Amino acid sequence: TIPDSITRISNGAFRGCTSLTSITIPDSVTSIGDNAFVGCSSLTSITIPDSITSISYGAFGSCTSLTSITIPDSVTNIGWYAFSGCSSITSITIPESVTSIGWYAFSGCSSITSITIPDSVTSIGQSAFYNCSGLTDVYYQGDLSRWLGIEFDGPYANPMEYADNLYINGELLQGDIIIPEGTEKIGDYAFFNCSGLTSITIPDSVTSIGDYAFYACNGLTSITIPDSVTSIGGSAFSDCSGLTSITIPDSVTSIGSGAFRGCSGLTSITIPDSVTSIESSTFYNCSGLTSITIPDSVTSIGYRAFRYCSSLTSITIPDSVTSIGEEAFFCCSSLTSIIVEEGNIVYHSAGNCLIETASKTLITGSNNSVIPSDGSVTSIGDYAFFGCRSLTSITIPDGVTSIGEEAFSYCRGLTSITIPDSVTSIRMYAFYKCSGLTNVKFNGTVAQWNAIDKGSFWSSYTGDFTITCTDGVLD
Repeated sequence: TIPDSITRISNGAFRGCTSLTSITIPDSVTSIGDNAFVGCSSLTSITIPDSITSISYGAFGSCTSLTSITIPDSVTNIGWYAFSGCSSITSITIPESVTSIGWYAFSGCSSITSITIPDSVTSIGQSAFYNCSGLTDVYYQGDLSRWLGIEFDGPYANPMEYADNLYINGELLQGDIIIPEGTEKIGDYAFFNCSGLTSITIPDSVTSIGDYAFYACNGLTSITIPDSVTSIGGSAFSDCSGLTSITIPDSVTSIGSGAFRGCSGLTSITIPDSVTSIESSTFYNCSGLTSITIPDSVTSIGYRAFRYCSSLTSITIPDSVTSIGEEAFFCCSSLTSIIVEEGNIVYHSAGNCLIETASKTLITGSNNSVIPSDGSVTSIGDYAFFGCRSLTSITIPDGVTSIGEEAFSYCRGLTSITIPDSVTSIRMYAFYKCSGLTNVKFNGTVAQWNAIDKGSFWSSYTGDFTITCTDGVLD
């Protein structure tokens, strides 16, 4: 029992007092210091007096026996790590006086099943609910518009990253949702993991859709974005596996990385002329996507932008594109043609291969059997033909000096390949798991073949092939 003469509990005052089971804090105490009760693993309950306005950094961290906590209406801020690791707390109610919840405030509170958040809260820090694996219900005591205005500052700030149900003013958020007129933004993580959401109406007042805003809303089948919206955040619709159609207006000027990643139900999408860049992983693993129109406004296609779009059969690169990132079309196993518009000064089409003429590096390819012999290609890049299962033979022209890492890896249908004597290096895993490979023709001598710098496992798990040189045959 702390006497009334005490006005503050200093930093670390009871730190690691593992036998302390209960404590009474008088109203005379106006501040509790950082880590004041951290590691008091036998403490089962505590009442914080009305004289406290802020719960400081780590104040009750790792109080693993604490089953309940009463936060008074006087508290306006819950600090970083305030209740981190309080693994026995089952529920918590945050009073209406609180406006902010700090980073990792309730992280590791694995027994919490429900939490009540008042409409006074305007910001919740990153990882505030990290590893709250038992959380099922979130009760928000405000309207939907105010919920959408909360600043969720990074991953695991929104408790819906674990919870199954979000209640807005006592009503379960599910089915057809209409966002109130006057709402200006759909904030980061706003509808994160709201799997019961089937349709949503966005008013013309909304100008931006935040990062992860509709992440894993797999019950959502279609959405129309109004003309007022200018930006769609990173991973905004990622893993919306039920989404079959989406309309993006010309007002949108930026679409964040991974915006539609894992939207396996999408079959087609039109990117508006206002967009200048397709960011990294934007359509990653959109396995149902069969067609896409890239407008002339786009100048760059990012890293892994269409990776694993296994149903995409053809794509046209407009003459405006000057940059294509690595693995942009990686494992697009149904891709049979890549067409580059006339006038493109960086790329050109040669058969079904896409060649970058500026750096003389092969970016990607499909099922074409011959690489152009016009001297435009001097190297075959990493993963260039990775997973082209229908590729049966390939001729590499004179002038090519290197074959990149995993360039033909998993080309199981490849039976023969011709390699020129200009090649000086074959990088690791270049022909890994080309199980059908039986014939390698090398347009040079045995000595030249042996002099090639070959990376580890360059021919592991291939077929039983022979290497035919100009002066002999190697097994």
